[in-house]
Amino acid sequence: MPKSSSAIDVYAASTVREVMSTMRLIGFDLVVVGLDDPHSDVWEVMHRVLTAWPQQRWMLASSQVTQEEEILARSLGAVVVLDTVPDEQWLAAFSSSLRRRDPVGGFSPLASSCGSRVDLQADWRTVEA
Repeated sequence: MPKSSSAIDVYAASTVREVMSTMRLIGFDLVVVGLDDPHSDVWEVMHRVLTAWPQQRWMLASSQVTQEEEILARSLGAVVVLDTVPDEQWLAAFSSSLRRRDPVGGFSPLASSCGSRVDLQADWRTVEA
């Protein structure tokens, strides 16, 4: 993964506890997940993240993605699966495009559980048959 820069902030975590602790403190436009650490259960981490933050956008980026892993990632809602780790400029542009399209960017599970007002918007379009 690229390092933090003026374009993106990168936070690395190797355990479920680190991931959850970091995500409780910081909101993320995009979570980038790799398969390079054999000691980390990526699927358990993403299951826990998506249980706590179902609107969280994430992507799988690894040179070792199998067809089964791609199917699993997409079934868990990955916005994109890449067979390479993208560079800083690509990540910044992609995250920015998600932020511009995000109809529920201010959604916070903590805010909704504390009774704070959460505005949800829907983006729709007509599909011609």
